[in-house]
Amino acid sequence: MENENNEIYDIFLNFTYSQLKSLFKKAKSKEEQDFYIMLSNMVLQKEQEKVIGK
Repeated sequence: MENENNEIYDIFLNFTYSQLKSLFKKAKSKEEQDFYIMLSNMVLQKEQEKVIGK
């Protein structure tokens, strides 16, 4: 199970904000939209940390 969790995390790391935004637009339910919004926010936070750290 741990290996599967790492795979999901690795997949997430390869998504860009634009890709997640596109998935949000294609979402079929409010729950799915919420999921992609949360992931998008995580990507933005990571980018902000990089900028602030420089």
